[in-house]
Amino acid sequence: MKTAYVQFVKLALRKGYTVSVFDGEEWQVKRSPSFNAICEAIKSVEEAQLRVRDAEGKVVAWALVSAFGLEPDETVVDYSVNEFTKEFEDTCY
Repeated sequence: MKTAYVQFVKLALRKGYTVSVFDGEEWQVKRSPSFNAICEAIKSVEEAQLRVRDAEGKVVAWALVSAFGLEPDETVVDYSVNEFTKEFEDTCY
């Protein structure tokens, strides 16, 4: 079974977007293209907010994720509804 938050991050990076990770207190990772840095930041807290930006810096998606205590397909807890997340739904579920 695919881990949803991993698929979310992979899709964003495949599309050439960057991801920022907010841990509830600070932005651990800002506009990063690094899969490892993003996932390490996500796994360092119970819940994290992700902000996905395109090359122009426009926010294209937001998600609340949790790497722990959930089934793999439930690790994306909440997200904005738009073109990007519809594509995520189609590829992940």
